[in-house]
Amino acid sequence: MTAAGVVVGSDRLPSAQEIAQALALRLAPQATSVRVAHAQDGWKILLEAEQIPDQRSCLDALGDLFASFLLQPIDVYGRQLGGSQPGWGVRLRPKDVTAPEQVAQKSDRPYRTEPLLLAACVAILFSVGAGLQWQSPSVWLEAAPTASPAQVRSVILNAATTLAPATPPLFRYVPPESFRGQVFGSVPLAAGQKLIALTFDDGPDPIYTAQVLDILAKENIKASFFAIASAVAAYPELAQQIVQEGHTLANHSWSHRYHNYTPSTAMREVDHTQQYIEQVTGVNIKLFRPPGGRLNNGLASRAAQQGYGVVMWSVDPQDWLPGQTSEQIATSVIREAHPGGIVLLHDGGGNRAATVAALPKMIQELRAQGYEFVTLPELLQASDPSGELHHPEWLTIQETAQLEVLVAKLEARCQALRAELIASSPLEPSQRHQIAAALKEQQQALSWVQQRLAFEIIAEDRYRAAFAMGQQALTAAKAQEWAVVTHQLQGAIAELERISERSFVYPLAQVKQREYKRLLARTPNLKI
Repeated sequence: MTAAGVVVGSDRLPSAQEIAQALALRLAPQATSVRVAHAQDGWKILLEAEQIPDQRSCLDALGDLFASFLLQPIDVYGRQLGGSQPGWGVRLRPKDVTAPEQVAQKSDRPYRTEPLLLAACVAILFSVGAGLQWQSPSVWLEAAPTASPAQVRSVILNAATTLAPATPPLFRYVPPESFRGQVFGSVPLAAGQKLIALTFDDGPDPIYTAQVLDILAKENIKASFFAIASAVAAYPELAQQIVQEGHTLANHSWSHRYHNYTPSTAMREVDHTQQYIEQVTGVNIKLFRPPGGRLNNGLASRAAQQGYGVVMWSVDPQDWLPGQTSEQIATSVIREAHPGGIVLLHDGGGNRAATVAALPKMIQELRAQGYEFVTLPELLQASDPSGELHHPEWLTIQETAQLEVLVAKLEARCQALRAELIASSPLEPSQRHQIAAALKEQQQALSWVQQRLAFEIIAEDRYRAAFAMGQQALTAAKAQEWAVVTHQLQGAIAELERISERSFVYPLAQVKQREYKRLLARTPNLKI
């Protein structure tokens, strides 16, 4: 057997399949389509490629292949793929050997060549059923149907399920239009929807927040936490844990004071809290709960003007009152619960041991009544699906590292399918068609992911460039080189503004952009 699978030195006449497969391997650089037919007067071979195959190279390969068993004439034609008439045609005939030494020379072949008439009707010899056709993967891929966007998305989504989760889980949320800028304490739901949201205020607290999170994890439910920014600054790891465990972390002001605020001080309390929470945790949830539920001291109006949903409550067990027992708290929540309800609880601001102790009972009882516990974004989404409830993601993918892994997975899958297509039998065209269609679908998915990866790399490069300029500005500020500071900060801000809001790094870019704008406003009085 040769490497191509054709028997050498055998009296057995090779089959059309053996010849087609052997020619496919030997002529791959020259021909993308090989058609083989056998007639009474010998073999007929048609070689096709994007450009007319080179005659000499093809004949050399055929000579090597048929040297040991050329028993009949072979008519060989070279034609442009899809053309009607060959560009060349040659008949190979067995050569009479008169002496052994005549075939000892490498330059001698045991055949002679004769030119053939190039009739357009040569195609009749290779009509369907007249012989065997081998085509290279590129030809089958060209003929395969183009996958629809839905099919390509499905390929990517299926592959993405095998990826490791992104870290950190960046998240931004804007409430639906019907809740944006509005004050609400409960949410209207369709009949039959028994959803309820647990909310916790005044944390994070180093003792009670951790205990609350442990209970929520054990019960496998998600809740919403309205955090005070000063507490986030003191316990950033707890704020990050809240987010990492899938809960909602929202704005409860910076200082939790009840006095009246001027517009400028209200802006600092609301806006700076939001920016700081995003900087520490990567989340930006446009929900605000005013300290003490006060709606007339300037904070709630500032939040409403900025498009926040101002969240109050409809179930209040007054767990903050001194002397409240866990039984009283649980009983009150169970009694007042209703579909679309928002439960006010506390994980900070004092001794919350009774609240922690009440949690398991209220959860188990409400579950027994058919309630499902959801976060506030999920509750609003159930009432009005027009809201933006999503991670900054692309087809469930949330970071560039995931895209890089996905590219490698799809490349490996494409290589495996291509090998399968090459190895498939020419006698099974339906199988080849299926493999080619699957390969084309995978290749389209790979192209999508590669394009998205290039998009994200550009965004990350811009973020890194902006960050480097920001660092240079800080260094220049220490030397009081204010012109350099201004130039570097302006350059950094401009670079950050070029980052698309669809990119994974966009939330971080927004945080940096606001930071640099504040620093620029303080120049040349910036002190480091």
